Amino acid sequence: MFRTWTPRRKRALAIGLAALVVLIGLLVWRLWPRPAELSGTLLVRQEGATARLSLPDETLRPLAFDLPDDVRADVSGLSVALDGSRLAFIGAQSGPIYRVFVANADGSGARPVSSGPRDSQPAISPDGSQIVFVRSRDFFSALFHVDLATGTERQLTDYTNDLEPNWSPDGSRIVFTTSRDGFQELYTMAPDGSDQRRLTANEGLNDLRAVYSPDGARIAYMTNRSVGDGTGEIWVMDADGANQRRLTDNMLDDRSPTWSPDGRYIGITTATLPPDIETRIAVYDLDANRLRLLTKFGETSAFGQTWSPDGEWIAYLERVASHHYRLMAVRRDGTDRRVLLESVSATQPVWLSD
Repeated sequence: MFRTWTPRRKRALAIGLAALVVLIGLLVWRLWPRPAELSGTLLVRQEGATARLSLPDETLRPLAFDLPDDVRADVSGLSVALDGSRLAFIGAQSGPIYRVFVANADGSGARPVSSGPRDSQPAISPDGSQIVFVRSRDFFSALFHVDLATGTERQLTDYTNDLEPNWSPDGSRIVFTTSRDGFQELYTMAPDGSDQRRLTANEGLNDLRAVYSPDGARIAYMTNRSVGDGTGEIWVMDADGANQRRLTDNMLDDRSPTWSPDGRYIGITTATLPPDIETRIAVYDLDANRLRLLTKFGETSAFGQTWSPDGEWIAYLERVASHHYRLMAVRRDGTDRRVLLESVSATQPVWLSD
């Protein structure tokens, strides 16, 4: 026989079902992946000195390089080994003399490793054992190499305006920009300067700012027209120069590509053209072939993006007023924008690996 559903039984069933829904909701809430919170360490420039910002507690501590009194560390030339154990940077002395220095991650053990006098753009190898840097002479520049174990310094390229060295993640190749062919083109070479290979040959275009993907399989770079509308665009290609593909195509100046740790996204600084230049942070999704603006035009200019080690966040600089900048962070999808520091210098922050 079927039972009669009395009002009491109906209420009991409704209460039981409601309790079951609540329990299922709690279980889903506990098991559902939560968005990653801010963590790790950022190196920033504040009041003329380098500082370490620890997250999520937002503790700020000065990074005191043990340098002679007449040497000033320039964090704008900062390069960090992949494992975070060593830092390379430019030290400026009276003269002026600019030399490459190396130090431990806490700033200790700082010492000069290049002879100067006009050295810049140090790029430390992923294992922290070698540095490639730019040396200028008159109006030309060449790439030099120093072995940190032996201190041996050697010239890798001629003075053909070679710039912007970037190491492959395995340390086997270096991509760089050169004007030896007239326009700026991209080349790669072995760390000893041998086996130099041309990757791009774009007549009327300057190719520059090349960076290897985290797996070393691709290179992102920007192009800038020397004739025409003068805007920059972001491209990507295989590490051997094959399959060159244009990602952005607009009347903006797209520049400074940075790879996310998983290699799916490329951070971009995009700017309006003169005379009213505004800069914004954007992310290009290589899987979806889509560009997303993380900050908006008409707001304060944003630039200098750097990825968190987990790839969920981007830190960047926001211009508040003349010579006044704040350090910001935003999730990769453009949500949860927040202020990390109210006052920093206009020097790109560096997010250290965990």
